[in-house]
Amino acid sequence: MKTIVMSAVCAFVLFVACNKKEPQVVQKNAEQPRVVQPAECGKEVIADKPVKVGETGILLPVGTRICLAADHSEIRVELPKDYSFAVDAADGIAARPLPIGIATYHCICSGGGACQVAFIDELGFGCMHSNCSGGCTGAFIYKGYSVNRVINLSDTKDELFGLPDVQESVRSLYESKSITEPYSKETLYGVSFYIVRDEKAFLAKASCDCEGTKACTLKVKELSLNKAEGGRFKIYYCDGACNGCELTVN
Repeated sequence: MKTIVMSAVCAFVLFVACNKKEPQVVQKNAEQPRVVQPAECGKEVIADKPVKVGETGILLPVGTRICLAADHSEIRVELPKDYSFAVDAADGIAARPLPIGIATYHCICSGGGACQVAFIDELGFGCMHSNCSGGCTGAFIYKGYSVNRVINLSDTKDELFGLPDVQESVRSLYESKSITEPYSKETLYGVSFYIVRDEKAFLAKASCDCEGTKACTLKVKELSLNKAEGGRFKIYYCDGACNGCELTVN
């Protein structure tokens, strides 16, 4: 009898041992960092005519790609080939074109709450108050820089320095400096030129050269000052159908 009981007990213990589940290993995946994606386009347009950008004074050229975010938080803009956004000189930063023709338009609220951006085909860019308790101001931003204008990188220097807003930037540059030298080299939107006070001294040393060709020639433009007493000054630069046409002073 004892033999039968012991056999039954052993069989029961063996059954329990065989059916005992091993503890499960729970593999916890490391939490992936959240990737913030740009706002989804609610409306995308390729401009078939110049587009005015609110109160910024910027006019976007034909071929510009415009993406209005679905939540009206921003408008992303991509300029066509040969165009770039540019920033004016400020806080020690030289005026220059940005490396790419992409920027984002935002509307900033002067009070509490927030503004929304708007884009209407016939009217261009604008701001909506949404729940903003103050005023809404639209501006283009690129990596923290306030974008001031659009420039055509394929323009000749004659065309560039003939633009009224570029001439205004040159005047501001001239008037902001107390330069006493006969001439000084300056750079504006990536283009170099000389402000000249003593033409005789300057012309004795200035030359334009492009691999020995005559395609690169010396140009001069006379500009008026903004100061009340009036006056004029001259800038010199080299221009021509030549890659690397630059003015050198030896």
